[in-house]
Amino acid sequence: MLHISEYLASLVESGRLRLKPLNKSLSFHDPCQVSRRGGASQAPRKVLAALGVELRELSDHADAAWCCGGGGGVVAVKRADALRRGAFRIKMEEIDAAGAELLATSCANCRLTFDDGQQFYKWDKAMGSLLELVADRLEA
Repeated sequence: MLHISEYLASLVESGRLRLKPLNKSLSFHDPCQVSRRGGASQAPRKVLAALGVELRELSDHADAAWCCGGGGGVVAVKRADALRRGAFRIKMEEIDAAGAELLATSCANCRLTFDDGQQFYKWDKAMGSLLELVADRLEA
């Protein structure tokens, strides 16, 4: 079994997936389950390299990434809101310090957490999807 970021990386490495350059700076949020637990922290970076982005790593990234606060589906546990939002505040500070134009992740739970945090804190950043970035930049 492969995570979608691992599958995309394998397609990029084999030359079966060719992407048009994005030419923007981007920070990648490493999902807890995929990176720390699954060990797939380098795969999205291979895909991002194929997209030609200027990767602006967060201070805590890859296998040592800071959780966004919604890990393991905690985003759906309302009684954990205060703790989740406290963790998200730290993630916001990391992202703001990196100063990238775009954000991306490869986890649907993380995207929900970012959407919630963005709304709660009235934050001007929006989380994107690695898969959607790839789909938007496919070379004919």
